[in-house]
Amino acid sequence: MSDEKDQQNSPHSVDEGPASQQEAIDGSVDGNPTAHSPSDEAAGTAAEDAQALDDDEAESQEAQLREALLRTRAEMDNLEKRTQREMEKARKFMFERVFKDLLPVIDSLDQGLEATGGDVDGDEGLALTRKLLMQTLERHGLEAIEPMGEPFDPQWHEAMSAQPSDEHPAQTVLMVMQKGYRLNERLLRPARVIISAEPE
Repeated sequence: MSDEKDQQNSPHSVDEGPASQQEAIDGSVDGNPTAHSPSDEAAGTAAEDAQALDDDEAESQEAQLREALLRTRAEMDNLEKRTQREMEKARKFMFERVFKDLLPVIDSLDQGLEATGGDVDGDEGLALTRKLLMQTLERHGLEAIEPMGEPFDPQWHEAMSAQPSDEHPAQTVLMVMQKGYRLNERLLRPARVIISAEPE
């Protein structure tokens, strides 16, 4: 009997049931809250750094795309302007070869008028034909070069010979042997001329 009483009163004989175990767990949790480990903090910092790098890269790509777009627009504008200039130039000079082929016809009309010697009945038709032809060609940009008495200009004139002259400064056109022509400021044929030279 005394042994049974001793076992009941002994502290080692207390039966720790489920309730006591749950209290012990709760006590340990409440007494020691979970703390963030250094590895968790490092992972968070790395994620923030990665996000910052992604934002910087996105801004850089956006700036590059914007610059590329502006450059493309500028190139397109330049291309459009260049195309317009080339088309305008083509329109101006698309009949250049035809105009060149017509120059001998004009020369023939001029020679025919000179051959009549001022005969009104003989040159009236030629004069009218030449006038109508020149009016038509001039509307499309043809211009005759007749530099009689003007300073010699190698851009538009071709000197066939030079003659000493006391009456004119050197390099002055004394005679036009053949008229020149230009189309919209482009030379078709230079005027063939005789120019003055310093007297010997």
